[in-house]
Amino acid sequence: MHSVSGRNPVTIELAMEAQKIGVTTIGITNLAYSRTVESRHPSGKNMFEYCDIVIDNHGDKGDGMCEIDGLDQRVGPSSTVIGATIVNTILVETVKKLKANGMEKPPIFYSANLDGGDEINQQLIKDYSDSIHYKF
Repeated sequence: MHSVSGRNPVTIELAMEAQKIGVTTIGITNLAYSRTVESRHPSGKNMFEYCDIVIDNHGDKGDGMCEIDGLDQRVGPSSTVIGATIVNTILVETVKKLKANGMEKPPIFYSANLDGGDEINQQLIKDYSDSIHYKF
């Protein structure tokens, strides 16, 4: 899950519920920021306190990077690009490890814009229907 401040009750609840059913939780947050703000969840804890693995995005407090003359609030959140980079890096490294450990063809969804992509993806959904709970 992802929350820059870590105080959002939705992501905290998600982490709590995931842990209850034994899911390893990974949170992306700004630890320095999260440690300085009060939780908005009744537990009084922030998201990182419920995550098994915490990835610090080292973003700016408030998530805005760019100052604009005459405005108090900075704009241009760093978490969007940094979060996407972190998640995509995890994906790439996971696929590398699967290949290195002998998985000939890791189950990777193809772009629907590639010829045959839709068919490949439908087959993956069928092959992994016990793990993929996606409704069309």
